[in-house]
Amino acid sequence: MDTETLIDKYQLNDSEAEVLRFMDKNRDSLRDLGIRDVAKASYVSTATIVNMAKKIGYSGYSELVFAYGSRHSTISLPKHFSNEERDEFIRLLSDYRNKRIMILGSGFSQNIANHFSETLNLYGFRATANSHLEFLREQVERDVLIFIISNSGDTFRLAELAKMAKDHHIDLIAFVGEKKSRIGQLATLTISTDTYTPRVLSKYQPNLFFGTTLNQFEILLSEALSAIFD
Repeated sequence: MDTETLIDKYQLNDSEAEVLRFMDKNRDSLRDLGIRDVAKASYVSTATIVNMAKKIGYSGYSELVFAYGSRHSTISLPKHFSNEERDEFIRLLSDYRNKRIMILGSGFSQNIANHFSETLNLYGFRATANSHLEFLREQVERDVLIFIISNSGDTFRLAELAKMAKDHHIDLIAFVGEKKSRIGQLATLTISTDTYTPRVLSKYQPNLFFGTTLNQFEILLSEALSAIFD
């Protein structure tokens, strides 16, 4: 995503936009500049820079500098899953063969959630890609299986729902880009692509999470269907 697209997407004010444009023009020397240097050059306060960085999804100035300074970031190739993870996926789908399955995503992940739901329903499962919070009551333990799909594994609302599921002893399968993320650590089973990195400001940086997640799901589902129906 380029600088002008970021400015427009996050509705940055003139001061915030000036900071990003300065950083974009000085990518090569950015790591040698401190936050005070950037603030002085952009005629803004250091607080403005920190707040702007958080506004567009970074933890602070240092992470923003890393992103802008990485013209050619290293791409982590996706991995599949272990035999233990495959076996646990098969067990969970077998256990919930005739029970409810709720699939949750946000943003682009919602499209993946819809695909999961439609595919599971095609094979006779009772899946929905809509969020029905009453499913997370304590009384539904062992009556509903939850899938959560999140690239970062830390999507705030989804992490809240994962914590709620954990507290109510509801089984959760998480498809995430980072295994050690909050959602990944709360799940009964975590399938990780291990491809998540903080958003890099490059027009050509591939996002491998969504395609890899679809492949992982299709392979795991095929294994599960063979175990359930054969």
